[in-house]
Amino acid sequence: MNGVRRIASGLILLLATCVAPLAPAADYPAKPIKLISPYSPGGGNDLTARVIAEALTPRLGQPVLVENKAGAGGLIGSDYVLKSAPDGYTLLFASLDTLTMVPALKRDMPYRMPDDVTYIAKTSENGMTFAVNPKLPVKTIAEFVAYAKANPGVVRYGTNGVGAAPHLAVELFMKKAGIRMQHVPYKGISNAMTDLLGGHIDMVPLTPIALSSYLNSDALRVIGYTGAARHPMIPNVPTLAESGFPQATVTVWYSLVGPSNLPAPVAERLRKELTAALSDPAVRAKLESSGSTVSPVYGDAFRKMVVDEFAQWREIGREQNIVLE
Repeated sequence: MNGVRRIASGLILLLATCVAPLAPAADYPAKPIKLISPYSPGGGNDLTARVIAEALTPRLGQPVLVENKAGAGGLIGSDYVLKSAPDGYTLLFASLDTLTMVPALKRDMPYRMPDDVTYIAKTSENGMTFAVNPKLPVKTIAEFVAYAKANPGVVRYGTNGVGAAPHLAVELFMKKAGIRMQHVPYKGISNAMTDLLGGHIDMVPLTPIALSSYLNSDALRVIGYTGAARHPMIPNVPTLAESGFPQATVTVWYSLVGPSNLPAPVAERLRKELTAALSDPAVRAKLESSGSTVSPVYGDAFRKMVVDEFAQWREIGREQNIVLE
């Protein structure tokens, strides 16, 4: 009888050991969730995070509260989340900058990529247009490349800074097209836009939403789009892939991630509810109205995407000696 009791006690202990780690996840979430946007309010990351937070709140049964922790190109907020407790109550709304570009170019990173992250899902993306001054004698990407080859280093393009997504997107395009242009970094993309309209520079990579006021004007000419497919706001503008440069495809993407070692049941619950949210026509409409295309990638596939892009930007950085201090 004692032997039976010992066996029974052992089985109970074994079951308790197996079930115990899942118990907190089974109750998840039991309190509000902080969703950190590592940028200032009003930008693309912040606005998209708020749409996602609003969509997840009723599905999770707890408030998902967006909190902005800006600074150091997104590194302050990202580092805060990735060093927080891996319990699912502090999450990061990350972009390609903080997960691939900046880590690939910066000498000293506060967190390690890709190991310090739990990859929940990429949510949406937004390509960039190649907007040129109409005085430039080009109407297509092929003509633009031919002109740049005939005038090496003469074409001036403006971006919102060294190492930012527009800068690296153009660097990648130049590598694939075999051309060189002169980079003019500005404090903000709006400053570059002003100089493009004034004829002081020749090209600026801009999101379609940033161009909305000028799409039916003669102030600029849109000759290409860096996204994987044509954008509904500019349906007549071909992608770089359609123009012969498929390897120059670049999108500014947004994603939901957490610290490493996030319990698998928590990550799966978040993926499940995020999948439902991104399938909701109302949520999709809100994201698309801000210029984003819903394009979910989950789990291991998302992690592989990040690793591949990190390697791509590191190679570009080394080739062009682009270093972020």
